[in-house]
Amino acid sequence: MALLGRAAIAMWWDISPERKAEFEDWHSHEHLPERLAIPGFRRGSRWAAADGGPGFFVLYEPDDYETLTSPH
Repeated sequence: MALLGRAAIAMWWDISPERKAEFEDWHSHEHLPERLAIPGFRRGSRWAAADGGPGFFVLYEPDDYETLTSPH
């Protein structure tokens, strides 16, 4: 999968099992749509740990670094 922009934000989050459903709901319905509504954000994705562990990998693909420092 090629990046859509010229920059990236990569995050790894561990979420406790009792908060996992809440996190997934918040990230899918609130956080991700808010970020993608910012001009210059091209794509966002969330990946679950292959071993079923508590981890998530989150990747945001903005057009460029300047998108990350905008006043929006």
